[in-house]
Amino acid sequence: MPEQRLIIEMAQGVDLHGRDDTKAAKRAVEQALQGASLPIFGTLGVDRETMRVVVHVAVPRPEAVDVDVIAGLLPYGSVEVVAEQGGLDVPVAGDFAVMAVAAIEVFLPVQG
Repeated sequence: MPEQRLIIEMAQGVDLHGRDDTKAAKRAVEQALQGASLPIFGTLGVDRETMRVVVHVAVPRPEAVDVDVIAGLLPYGSVEVVAEQGGLDVPVAGDFAVMAVAAIEVFLPVQG
């Protein structure tokens, strides 16, 4: 069934201590979710489970991201998490802060 992207939210998150890419990615996704309101479902009577959600997170070590933890942050729909190379390690007093960026895309089926 054809679909259309209707929503995209972006944000950043930081793990200040511990160099944890999953924690930074989780914070970025949570921040993006805080900026998203989806009244379209109630307004149009669309079932939330019909949406497909693609979460892109960019961190210095994408292989270190627990994509199941990130997917668990999304309460509805079919969720795919893509961990990509990006973000930033910032040296801080002998430690590193990890910065992550996230983009959440929501797709809905096109009614024909």
